[in-house]
Amino acid sequence: MKLTGHTVLITGGGTGLGSGLAAAFHERGNKVIVTGRREKVIRDFADKYPGMETIVSDVAQEGDVQSLFQQISERHPQLDVLVNNAGIMQWPDFTKPETLNDGLFDEIEINLKGVIRMTAVFLPLLTRQNEAALINISSGLAYMPLAISPIYCSTKAAVHSFSMALRHQLRKSSVRVLEVAPPGVESDLGKTDGVADRDFPRMKLDDFVKETMRALESGKPEMPIGQSKMLRFISRFAPSLAFGILNPAKG
Repeated sequence: MKLTGHTVLITGGGTGLGSGLAAAFHERGNKVIVTGRREKVIRDFADKYPGMETIVSDVAQEGDVQSLFQQISERHPQLDVLVNNAGIMQWPDFTKPETLNDGLFDEIEINLKGVIRMTAVFLPLLTRQNEAALINISSGLAYMPLAISPIYCSTKAAVHSFSMALRHQLRKSSVRVLEVAPPGVESDLGKTDGVADRDFPRMKLDDFVKETMRALESGKPEMPIGQSKMLRFISRFAPSLAFGILNPAKG
């Protein structure tokens, strides 16, 4: 994939991985539009990059996605790269069902249904271009789950499967379906009030962005980044070992 000359829309683009990718695409001369649920967050981020645009939108809301499509179609009909990045990570403990609250399905609404919803709505615009790219951000945890975040891992496994199937369906179209599977990255993902920060190895955001941009340029359809490469390999050939590494038994 050529990394210049595009019009790029990134969901969840004001923080974390999305902000890193937005900055990288902007610095390479692309037109970048970032979306997010929090207006101040995305505007404060985009203000650092002249020409970057923001649109407040929630991928979990059908009305927001339809409105986003109308705005992009009118202002940027040349859109040729969509990055489905928006996501959240929670820690529901099913051994304590009394703690499961109304937000139990939020990860499904955002991480999975948000990707499907954005894809369905924006494909007609992407397929009009001579060349286009749909980039889904999954996770190394799509290959093997982390037991303390079961719904998050399930959504990312579904995004992985969805990307593979969509790639096959669109193989004769102008749209390339790409998947980036990050490892744990230094960001606010998974940080929740009242929950201690999880102590996992995390890749620096700058290192993740550099490796991801190199991987996108390589043209590979599926791109595990950092430790996700090892996790994908082990999960294929020794799944019990991979699960044990991620989920060591205690007590």
